[in-house]
Amino acid sequence: MKRFQWPLQRLLNVTRQRELARRAELLGLFREMARVRQEIVHRKRIILVSLNELGRHALQERIPRQEVVMSCSAVRQKEIDRLQERLEAMESELRQKTDQFIKTKKVRENLEKMRERAKQTHLREQLKLEQKALDESAHVSFARRPGSRADR
Repeated sequence: MKRFQWPLQRLLNVTRQRELARRAELLGLFREMARVRQEIVHRKRIILVSLNELGRHALQERIPRQEVVMSCSAVRQKEIDRLQERLEAMESELRQKTDQFIKTKKVRENLEKMRERAKQTHLREQLKLEQKALDESAHVSFARRPGSRADR
């Protein structure tokens, strides 16, 4: 039987590789977003801890320290805002990469369906050819048999 060769196999292989690469990009982006979120939570926690610690002191000790704590908190809040903006940009990038991944996945799935149909067609054609060859050899062997109708 003739071996099945699909002309678009290389395109399918490249599409599979693209899908894997885009999946890896998405995973990396998810990890980076999680890291940024943890950093935001960590910085917010630092602000809360410093404000709670300031609140534990007596009023005479609190007033001189309050200015320092508030300026440090403002700086930390600016860092948090910057991280929030970065997170929003990453979410936008995530949507774009997800769309690309979905498109690539659909292309791969369609190519795989096309390949399977072509393989089934090839198999049917090969079986027809094999059956035709068997029929032909059966006719020839019948015709060569002594006492067959072809001899008369």
